[in-house]
Amino acid sequence: MIKIGFWFDAPFGYSGGVNYIKNLLYALSLVNNGAVRPYVFFSTEVPHEIEDQFSKYATIVRTQILSRWSCLWFIHKVLYKVFNSMLMVNTLLKRYEIQVVSHVWFVYKGRPSFKIIAWIPDFQYLHFPELFPNIDLEKESRINQQIVAQSNAVILSSNCVFEDFKRIALPCHINRGSVLRFVSQPSTPLTSDILTSEIIEKKYGFRGRYFILPNQFWVHKNHLVVLKAIAWLKQNGTEVQVLCTGNTHDFRLSGTPYIDSLYNFIESNELQENVRILGLIEYNDLMFLLRNAVAVINPSRFEGWSSSVEEAKSAGKTVILSNIDVHIEQNPAKGLYFDPDNSVELAEILQKVWASRDAVSRAEAEKLASIALHDRTIAFGREYLALIKKVASEDDAS
Repeated sequence: MIKIGFWFDAPFGYSGGVNYIKNLLYALSLVNNGAVRPYVFFSTEVPHEIEDQFSKYATIVRTQILSRWSCLWFIHKVLYKVFNSMLMVNTLLKRYEIQVVSHVWFVYKGRPSFKIIAWIPDFQYLHFPELFPNIDLEKESRINQQIVAQSNAVILSSNCVFEDFKRIALPCHINRGSVLRFVSQPSTPLTSDILTSEIIEKKYGFRGRYFILPNQFWVHKNHLVVLKAIAWLKQNGTEVQVLCTGNTHDFRLSGTPYIDSLYNFIESNELQENVRILGLIEYNDLMFLLRNAVAVINPSRFEGWSSSVEEAKSAGKTVILSNIDVHIEQNPAKGLYFDPDNSVELAEILQKVWASRDAVSRAEAEKLASIALHDRTIAFGREYLALIKKVASEDDAS
């Protein structure tokens, strides 16, 4: 049996990371057959609801080393920064006989007694350096090179990310890259009756049919092209409604210039009844809204592997998405593509989808999607299991 650890050194508000690891462990559980025993190392403040979700698929270890501002956390930081030592982490992992640590996204100092599988979700800074004003871009590439050099394998989210990986990795390390395409599971049963449209509409202050745009409010997510398309439709006699969810603060930029510009556009074009910015909402509510939407929209200019597109695929939804390479690679069965700079092209697609009544019922679409989802999840789990076995069996000198 291979003991594999996940060192979750990230805020619990990083819902994307939490959901990614949870979905990965679920996929692994379907194909594992006792070959791998996963451990997840959390801080002592891990919310019980997150611990409960993960405990189905892994042994949970709470440690103050991951609890910010605790005594052990502070000692670890001093050892790491001053003495280049991971002594406390090494000691804890050794206690649990961890052989492989997976999805490492930081530089590991010293010589570990275990194998490392790194995870680099994307290299957005190579494409949009202007969105990272507080980052030394050359230093960022050097850090990524160090992460690659210390690792036995590096998980990349898509073929598009792999092409970027080849730009920054040393030639001798390129063969360490491995594409593992994320598969998303709906967090609530598709047949759940806990939530109703009446409850959700009252909670979020809207009525009737809607599109949903479930992206963080970051500049590259390109919400403005959707607002322009809605304004064009309104001017031409078609009223639609779009619900926008996600974190409204872009941590990379000071202030809130992006979200402010969207609110200004909504007000100046009188779109208050057409566009509703809900912000960050509960994940179960998000999945309810997604499943009941007319369609899902993703106008993004860049993705490593879009979770919103993946969730739409898993629920059998029509997806209206920008024609960037990674979206084409994701290839949703009910995908409709548009140029992310062409608001009129998007408006025409929105108008057509809004007016149509899909002959396939939602229940039937979800059933078909569920079958495809199972097959994709099994493939996801098998690819990851094969990578773990490969890394664990490698000679330490390789």
